[in-house]
Amino acid sequence: MREKLLDIWPIWKFTIARKTSIGFLLSMAAINSLILSPSYLITNHIMGWRGTTALDPTTSWDLAVPFMAWTIVIYLSLFYFFYPLPLISMPDNKRGRQEALIMSQSLIVLYAVSNIWFVICPAEVHIRSQALENVDTMHPVFLAMFEGLWFMDEPYNAWPSLHVSSALLFTLFAIRWWKDKPIRQWAVGIWWILMALSILTTKQHFILDMITGALIIVPLWKWQIQPSLDRLDGESIEEVAS
Repeated sequence: MREKLLDIWPIWKFTIARKTSIGFLLSMAAINSLILSPSYLITNHIMGWRGTTALDPTTSWDLAVPFMAWTIVIYLSLFYFFYPLPLISMPDNKRGRQEALIMSQSLIVLYAVSNIWFVICPAEVHIRSQALENVDTMHPVFLAMFEGLWFMDEPYNAWPSLHVSSALLFTLFAIRWWKDKPIRQWAVGIWWILMALSILTTKQHFILDMITGALIIVPLWKWQIQPSLDRLDGESIEEVAS
């Protein structure tokens, strides 16, 4: 079972067959979306419907963090920057594509584990009320962004923050692929930090959510990603030897 988890999964057969880099990445993104979006939204709305809170992680620091409406632009960069990041960072070769599939597989596992935890230990992000109190003073553009977000996303699925963890996963692979481009590595790393902080200033998450969202990547990398990369290294050595 573990060997199958670490290997390239059969669901990517169509993706692997794509000849161009853009075709490969778009088909990979489509499969990810078909799997991940329903799993998150269904869990999120079920927990919102239940309205149950098993843990309130609010601290005085959570309440002290100011609401800054403009940071919604940074918050939403998960969708317009981090998720499309492989389009500009993935090496266009066989190894790069294999690593991108490993990244996608780990993203699916990350969502599965996180969604299970959202059900086991739900927490309402009640500090969203601080943002709602500022609706009348928001710039119309920012207000439209928040209203779209609130329409789709119930104030549950708190910790670990998938916003932080999934963006960190894409960031780490981009840094790996940009090993000869230190400026880009620093830029994407700094932007991830800003994005992680924006989950607090938009009142979408608690501090605990941010911390656990970053920490969950540690076991994921140790138990799935690194062993999968090691398998690729072993296969490359065998190909050279043969």
